[in-house]
Amino acid sequence: MNCLSFDVGGSTVKYGVVDESFEVLEKNKIPTPQNEEKFIDSLSNIIQDNLSNISKVSVAMPGYVNSADNKYLYGPHLQFDIDFSKLLNFTDYEFYLDNDGNVAAYCEYFLNYKDKYSNLIMLTFGTGVGGGIISDGRLLRGRGNAGEIGHMLTSNDREIEGDSGKKGSFELSVAASVWTRKCAELVQKNQDTELAKIFATKNVGSVLFDNRLNLTESEAAVRDEIIQNISNGLLSLFEIFDNEAFVLGGTMSSEPFDLIELIHNDIKNRYKFPSRNFPEIFIASHGEDSGIIGAAALAFNETN
Repeated sequence: MNCLSFDVGGSTVKYGVVDESFEVLEKNKIPTPQNEEKFIDSLSNIIQDNLSNISKVSVAMPGYVNSADNKYLYGPHLQFDIDFSKLLNFTDYEFYLDNDGNVAAYCEYFLNYKDKYSNLIMLTFGTGVGGGIISDGRLLRGRGNAGEIGHMLTSNDREIEGDSGKKGSFELSVAASVWTRKCAELVQKNQDTELAKIFATKNVGSVLFDNRLNLTESEAAVRDEIIQNISNGLLSLFEIFDNEAFVLGGTMSSEPFDLIELIHNDIKNRYKFPSRNFPEIFIASHGEDSGIIGAAALAFNETN
């Protein structure tokens, strides 16, 4: 039987019916309802429309969850509680709930790497930085919300504060939104550079990582600072978890340019690992469907 998966974001809810071979049979999206009552009503209607074709419902949420009680607690982009047990006909199907970073990590691990690696960390770069940790072949959840990689404190800059409420957090220096903002600031200062010309057509901050561009000194300095900040985060995670691989995803995964090469070169030039190898780094491969597919993969492979 199939799984109806929901990938919830701050502005959009993507959903789809996924079969046991992880093929997305159909998918759609709606604007994210902005209070619990409307949210429950909207998802209940979608579930009812698909109830004859599914046996499981799985939801990926952008923030803290209590899976045992079927509750979403809080997230910076969806700031209200949700009790999913209020869904219509809740006992007519198996229900699964997890954080969207965990779901994305499980999607990449289970579909791409489970036969090669047992310890993998995924980071998703977007408005902020999310993530998920696979340890010994299983999601590491802690008390329920492990893997909030973007909230690591990596800076002493007390003037920086983000949606997480943690000044100096990792995501405030490395999120994809930061790349884009810094690109825009550089272009505003000088619109005649190669970077300015490609940014005008692409409008994504990852163009900073295109090694084909002849960057100015100030542009290269901005790029190098971002790369060093990302590298420092990966190095810290490696020293704590001793993982075999990193997977980088999020909005940048469709156009990462030379990000992986730049990270590897930075780490190689600044650090040594006697008798150890730094983990492989990959770009996520499932794109915008990773949340839908990952939620289904969890539902099919984990028991309540």
